[in-house]
Amino acid sequence: MTRSRHLFFYGVLQDGLGPDGGDWPFLAGLGMGAPATVQGALYAIPTPNGWHPALIPTQARFATIVHGAIHDASAVDIAAVDAFEGADYTRQPVQVDGWDGFGETEAQAYIWTADLPEGAEPIAHGNFAQWIKETGRPIYSGD
Repeated sequence: MTRSRHLFFYGVLQDGLGPDGGDWPFLAGLGMGAPATVQGALYAIPTPNGWHPALIPTQARFATIVHGAIHDASAVDIAAVDAFEGADYTRQPVQVDGWDGFGETEAQAYIWTADLPEGAEPIAHGNFAQWIKETGRPIYSGD
């Protein structure tokens, strides 16, 4: 029996935010997602290959609502996703609101663990996809 694994995506791994407006090939087998939120601070990180977000856990009084989607990822090669995220992120459990409409669910999310680089910008409204549209900045396209 396959163990259920829920992943919360808030950035370039969301539906339609991959290369050429599609999805990343290593997410084959990803279950349909549902809109969801977590609490934390969200930043946009500049790279030569475009911008990507960083979720940082914060104390409640400093947190905002970070928008994304939760997916059943039990059929996804999690090692490939971990490799894509790289050393600046750690997959950690988070409390996600919105999965079933009945309160919080635990999922795993990629949490930024490195220092924020020069040029990182806070995303006060907590929605990376919206920030990309508002700013016209290029979205991260891979290495």
